[in-house]
Amino acid sequence: MIKYPFKVFQTEVEGRVFWIAKSSYLKGCVGQGDDISEALSEFEENEKAWLETAEEEGIPLPKIDIEHINDYSGKMTLRLAPFVHMQAALNADREGISLNQYINNAVVSQNALMNAFG
Repeated sequence: MIKYPFKVFQTEVEGRVFWIAKSSYLKGCVGQGDDISEALSEFEENEKAWLETAEEEGIPLPKIDIEHINDYSGKMTLRLAPFVHMQAALNADREGISLNQYINNAVVSQNALMNAFG
């Protein structure tokens, strides 16, 4: 699960278009891919490695300075149409992750799209 805020944007280099996910707090922590999902997946792996290395080396972690973050616990009740619930559960199982992680990934992807395109 991604722990720090990030930005996602599309870029083009020598005619190749790809997506970048870049940490707003962890210097040099990025992920890229041919689509947002690929960029986020790589970013999640790189963030985990960045944080593990920081812990091993005794590097202090940056504090997230988001106003009102304590207003959000990370828990919420969600209602879905039964068919949507079933599709999500089947897709999560296919990916080998929990339904919770699958839904979290879907929200992260949608937020990235919204942030990329306003």
